[in-house]
Amino acid sequence: MTDPSAGIGLTLEEVADNGSKTTNILEEKPLDKDSAVSANPHIPSVSASAVLGESSSLPEHIPKCEGVKFGSLDKGSNMLDQIMDSFTTTGFQATNLGLAVEQIRKMREWRLSDTEWKEGDDPSLKETEVRTRIRARIFLGYTSNQISCGQREVLRFLVQHKMVDCIVTT
Repeated sequence: MTDPSAGIGLTLEEVADNGSKTTNILEEKPLDKDSAVSANPHIPSVSASAVLGESSSLPEHIPKCEGVKFGSLDKGSNMLDQIMDSFTTTGFQATNLGLAVEQIRKMREWRLSDTEWKEGDDPSLKETEVRTRIRARIFLGYTSNQISCGQREVLRFLVQHKMVDCIVTT
């Protein structure tokens, strides 16, 4: 995370028991030369201290990273939905995909009637019946390599079944 007030270099946020501490890695002292890691002449001590530092435990509220538990999926329910739900704890990219799936579900359920009409809003949108028919517009953005890497059919399915309103691509 870059902090403009820290000057040149990157800063790392470390949460300690007593609050938050920011460390500029360019100002961090190298490991002690007696350390087993920095005693290796092929690893500069400043690199060793930056890369091979001690790990710390994640806070309790962070979900544990684990894969799909196929043996515990409910065979009577939609298995694809269960797999997509499990992505929120599967790893960095899968977690982001899982979060995106959650957001898309919220977008697909949302209607303008979920938001109260207030003075100053468009008068033609005041009626509940009209507001119930207005939903979120879903824009799908993807890079062109998604077509050549096997996603063409998935993208076609989404468009064919009117699951997206607009496509933006390179």
